[in-house]
Amino acid sequence: MSTRPRPASKLGAMRTWGLAIWQRRHDPLWRSVGLLAALLVAALFAFAHIAEDYLTGDPIVRWDVHLAAWLHAHSSPWLVSIFEIVTNAGNTVFLAVVTATAGVLLIRRRAVNEAALLVLAAIGIEIVNGGLKLLFHRPRPELAFIHLDTYSFPSGHAASSVAIYGVLAFLLVRRRSWPARAGVVSAAAVLVAVVGFSRLYLGVHYLSDVLAGFSLGAAWLFAWLVVFELYGRRDFLPRLPTSVRWFLARIGGWRRDA
Repeated sequence: MSTRPRPASKLGAMRTWGLAIWQRRHDPLWRSVGLLAALLVAALFAFAHIAEDYLTGDPIVRWDVHLAAWLHAHSSPWLVSIFEIVTNAGNTVFLAVVTATAGVLLIRRRAVNEAALLVLAAIGIEIVNGGLKLLFHRPRPELAFIHLDTYSFPSGHAASSVAIYGVLAFLLVRRRSWPARAGVVSAAAVLVAVVGFSRLYLGVHYLSDVLAGFSLGAAWLFAWLVVFELYGRRDFLPRLPTSVRWFLARIGGWRRDA
């Protein structure tokens, strides 16, 4: 008869895990991770709620149509022209340029983990959003000043703007004063809001598309920030293949291979 001890029950393991977290509740790192995790859950819940409302034809679908018709009826040519320019701040090509530029600048400062965070968040949100568009296959609004052939739900401009500008804001405010943090975060929030509204004004998205995009982008942002807070302080550069380190050194202009 085996004398090996029986493995601990799942309930016991959960209690041990919960106790360990509770004992570290005053640790600034775990406070940050806990806040980000809570925001992640809230964003996921918001996206799921909006998606369910769309699929079940809840009142938000009627509000979508009414708001789209109202904005189209009260539009003005000069505002349409302005928003056609403003909306490019959430365009895939523009965001790719922003990501690449910021990524190179970070690598030149040897902030490889930060550059990886930005690039992975940017690429990932495009893939996730594209997959969800195919899953929901919602047609674009009929009253639009710009006609697109892709699906409408969720808004890619909204999702990508939140994820990418959110990461940039996070990286900019680290180790800065609270007034500086408030200024950067407020500027990023205004930019994202204007991009989202431009999609409504141009008639290429419904309100629920934009709200779903915001919540999806926020969930993706907070998920990556949790990962970064937990593992971003580790130096992964020496573990990378030599060819990758050589490539990064060439981009960053380092004097020698890391």
